[in-house]
Amino acid sequence: MIREADGRLYVSGPVTLENAMTLLEAGGRYLGRSKTVIDFSEVSEIDSVSVSLMLEWSRQARINGGEVRFANLGEAIRSLTHLYGVEDLILIDAQ
Repeated sequence: MIREADGRLYVSGPVTLENAMTLLEAGGRYLGRSKTVIDFSEVSEIDSVSVSLMLEWSRQARINGGEVRFANLGEAIRSLTHLYGVEDLILIDAQ
């Protein structure tokens, strides 16, 4: 699911249609007026809903005056963002 550590949010386990709403709500609780880094290094499985989830978290953060950046995205997620033409809408954490 989602845990906070070292100033980041870590998503763990699968990110699929079956748990997307739970992840959306859990992540949304952390999105405030600052920069948030969401780390995908512990994700075990993804499907196309992961891109929608990332875009929605980004939208929610902007509404609240904040920003979301993503870290440790695997090749599968990067391929999906490219396939859907949204790679420029997903901010990548440079650290």
